[in-house]
Amino acid sequence: MTFWIHVESFRAKRRLAGIAVLLGAALPAMAGEVIFRDDFNAPTLESGWSFVRENPEMHSLTDRVGYFHIDTERGALEEGGVARNFLLRDITGDFVLELRLEFNPRAAREFGGILVYFDDANAVALGLTFVSGERGEFRGIALVGVADGDAVDERAVARFDDESAVNPNVVYLRLLRSGAQFVAGFSDDGTNFIELGSITAALPASVQVGLGAANGDFPECGADCDISIPADFDYFQISSFDGTPPGGSDLPALVELILEGPDALQGGSMASFTATAIFDDDTEQDVTADADWSLAPIGVGTIDGGVLAADPVAVTQQATIVASYTHSTTAVGETTLTATKVVQILAASGGPSMCGAGVATLMWMPLLSFAIVRRRRHGV
Repeated sequence: MTFWIHVESFRAKRRLAGIAVLLGAALPAMAGEVIFRDDFNAPTLESGWSFVRENPEMHSLTDRVGYFHIDTERGALEEGGVARNFLLRDITGDFVLELRLEFNPRAAREFGGILVYFDDANAVALGLTFVSGERGEFRGIALVGVADGDAVDERAVARFDDESAVNPNVVYLRLLRSGAQFVAGFSDDGTNFIELGSITAALPASVQVGLGAANGDFPECGADCDISIPADFDYFQISSFDGTPPGGSDLPALVELILEGPDALQGGSMASFTATAIFDDDTEQDVTADADWSLAPIGVGTIDGGVLAADPVAVTQQATIVASYTHSTTAVGETTLTATKVVQILAASGGPSMCGAGVATLMWMPLLSFAIVRRRRHGV
C-alpha cells in the first residue's frame, strides 16, 4: 500500500460512499472532556509532541501563523515506509480525535489528516486524499488501517470535491477509538459531521496519535510524487470517549420493518394494520403504536395508529399506506425504516369499479408493496 491508498481501494467502495454522503446526518461528538488541544498559535509546539522521521525544513509554525504547516514529501504509510514529519503524542485507551485541515490534493495520491500510530506496520489514518488510475480520479475522505504490514480490508470512502463541498480545501475530521473499532466522520463546517464508516484494527492500548501529510510513493508516480503541496493544520484536539463503545449496546439493531393488514376494504369502513420491527438478534416487536403512519393519495381516507378509515368512494381506488419507525441504540445510533402497503378502497356495491368500461383507473403506485430502508448512523 502506497501513501496512502492505491486507486483500486476506492473502486468497490464508490457506490457505498455515495450512499453514505446522501444519508449522512449531523453526528453527535460522543466526546467527553477535552484532555488536550493545540491551536498552533505559539511559535513552539505544546509539550508532549514528537516527530517520526522529522524533516525540519518541511514543517513550520511560522510560515502561516496559527497553523502547523507541512510541505508534503514522497512517503508511504506501510511496513518499511519512509513518510516524514508525522507529528504525534502518546495516549492510552479510548479517545476522540478532531482537527481542521486546509489541503488541496489534486495529483500524486497526496494524503493529509489524523494518524493513530503504533509503528509503520500497525496504524490507522483518516484524511483527505486524491487517487487516480485507469478508471479515473477520486478526491475524497478515506479511513484506512494497516495491521501487521497489510492493509485492512474495509476502507470507507466518501467524495469531498468541488461538487460535494462548499470549500473542498477545508475539512474537519473526527475519529473515535473504542477498543479495536475506529469510527470516522467528516464535516465542511465543523458542526454537522457526516459518518464515514468504521474499520477494525487490533492496535495496542498504548499508541501515538496526531497528524501527518505526504505525497504518494509508487513507481508510476514519477516526479509528481516529489512536488510539495502545503497542508495547514488549524488545531488538533483529543477528548475522552463518553459513551457506550460501538457494538457494546445492550439493545439490538433494527434490521427490518414489516407492514401487514388486509389488501382491500370497503369505502366508508375501517381496517387495522400492524407494523412489526425485526431486530438483528432475531427478535421482533409490534411497533404499531410507535410508528408514524400516512396515507396517499389525499382524499381516500385517514390513518392513525394503524387504523385506516376509508372514505366512501364512487370508483374503486388504490391507496398506499406508509409506516415509518425509528429505533435508537448507542452503538448504531438512530435507524429509521419505512414500509409501504398498497390497498384497494372498494366502491359501494353496484357502483363502477376500476375495471368498469369507460372508467379511468387511478394508479398512484405499483401494486407490489415494497420497503425502503433509510439509516441515520451516529457513530462519532
